[in-house]
Parts: sequence; structure tokens; C-alpha cells
Amino acid sequence: MKTEFAGITSYIQNEVKKYRVDLVVNRKHYQKRGFTTLESARKYRNELEEKYKKTVQVNADDIVRTYLNSNSIRETAIHHNMSRQKVRKILITEGVYSTPQSVKVNEMLDSGYTTQEIAEKLDVSVGTVNNLTVYRKGEYDVGEKVKPRPN
Repeated sequence: MKTEFAGITSYIQNEVKKYRVDLVVNRKHYQKRGFTTLESARKYRNELEEKYKKTVQVNADDIVRTYLNSNSIRETAIHHNMSRQKVRKILITEGVYSTPQSVKVNEMLDSGYTTQEIAEKLDVSVGTVNNLTVYRKGEYDVGEKVKPRPN
């Protein structure tokens, strides 16, 4: 079962409630099970995030540097062994790359439109809308307005 904390789920084992911590960083999945308290699971999750936070930032900086040198999303994706969509999203988030369509999509999101509404208005797929948006930590689209993730 989900808990109120991102990346922490609860489960029952031998009639005892336990917690599992999950974190995905650069396509690597880190998981640890068996926490007996939610607080111990939160502490471990925070330690993982702190440990790998620098890795994620360094990779974003490396991706930007590679893109600026090659001026090619395709070459940057090949160099960093990731999809072009992910590279584009990182570059959009870092403010290094934009298109008229990505600017329009992000303006509409900021105005409160959902990804579905944007897709309909621009006559594109929801996937295209998602590929053109900046990363928004702690936010998700539930078919209504974009809301902050519950703590």
C-alpha cells in the first residue's frame, strides 16, 4: 500500500506491517525492504536521495555540456545512453533548448491546463505534451489541475 511519502510503500508480512523504500536514479532501481517503522524507512530514503542527488545534477550538467558542444539532441542521447525524449526534457528544464511548441505547452501548464486539455487544444498526443514539459518535482497530473504531491 502507498504511504503519504513518495517512494515508500507498506506491506504485511507474517501479520506485521513493514515498509519498502524504492528510488530510481538514472535507470537504476534501488530497493530495500523490511523497515519496521515508517520513520526508519523515511530516514533511509532521505539518505539515498542525498547520496544520489549529486549524481543526477552532474549528469544534467554533462548532458547540457554535450549538447552545447554537439548541438544535437540525437548525438547527446547516444553519448549518454538515454532516449532523445529524456535528453530533450532535461535540456528544456535546464533552459538550454526550446521550441515554439514547448514554450506554448509550458505556458499552458503554468496557466493551469491539464496535459489532456493541452493535447486537445494543440491537436497533439498527451505523450508529446509530456515530452515538451519541464521536470516539475513533486507535481503530477491527475486529469484535473496540476497539484502538488501530498507529503
